[in-house]
Amino acid sequence: MTDPGLLAARALSYAALLLTAGVPLYMLAAGRTLVSGQRSLPIVAVLALTALAASVWGMFESVASMLGVPVGEVDLATLQTILAATPLGLVFAIRGAALLLTAFAAARRKCGLAAISASIALATNAWTGHAGATEDGLGTLHRLSDIVHLLAAAMWLGALVIFLGALLRRSNRDALLRSLAGFAATGTILVLLLLATGIVNMIVIAGWPPALTSGWAVVLVAKLGLFAAMLGFAALNRWRLAPALAADAPGADRALRRSLGAETAAGFAVLLAVALLGTLSPT
Repeated sequence: MTDPGLLAARALSYAALLLTAGVPLYMLAAGRTLVSGQRSLPIVAVLALTALAASVWGMFESVASMLGVPVGEVDLATLQTILAATPLGLVFAIRGAALLLTAFAAARRKCGLAAISASIALATNAWTGHAGATEDGLGTLHRLSDIVHLLAAAMWLGALVIFLGALLRRSNRDALLRSLAGFAATGTILVLLLLATGIVNMIVIAGWPPALTSGWAVVLVAKLGLFAAMLGFAALNRWRLAPALAADAPGADRALRRSLGAETAAGFAVLLAVALLGTLSPT
């Protein structure tokens, strides 16, 4: 059974890392169509520090799980010894440095630097969990696929949070509509990347055809169901609710706000499933 503390630490770390990278990545991609301007960058600094704290918490939880002891029994000396003896020490050192740089860059409103450093921090996840355990050339393929998967998911989630925030603040409707229209093509590319890399990751982890009797497979199916729900909400937003808002239909802003909120909630539920998948065996 997965330790609840480890699962919570992994979920918080994933969420904070994805948003830390996703918000500035989306801001760069959106360019002139961006709604909300630079006001999101100071929040990215807070998210970067949250991701750093969650990563430290996750390190203690991981070591406690490895040793089979409560997390309260893991002292700093034990943590340092284990991290020094495994690749995780270097992974977390790179992540920590990248997150500190992200916090600095975001606080100074340097979007490009924040996006690059946050992407590096997010990419370190490819050296943990199942991807980190895959060896040789297949391991390289798995980690590259995992990095692309993470970056695509980050940009999608970052865009959702910015759109939802703009609706809640009742930002300029025309600017919001430009942002939604501008994200349409980008969103399609992100979905294709997520599908392609998700298939690669699944085959590398579980083989083909994957066994559907394990707990890992059950959680994977739940994750795919949530992903399908996100696609459904995205299609509803693009083809019905955004045009209704453009036509100034009664209640269109409320309907779009609810749909984006549901899509975002499904996205965070996917993160919880991903956090759980990394602790389960595919067999």
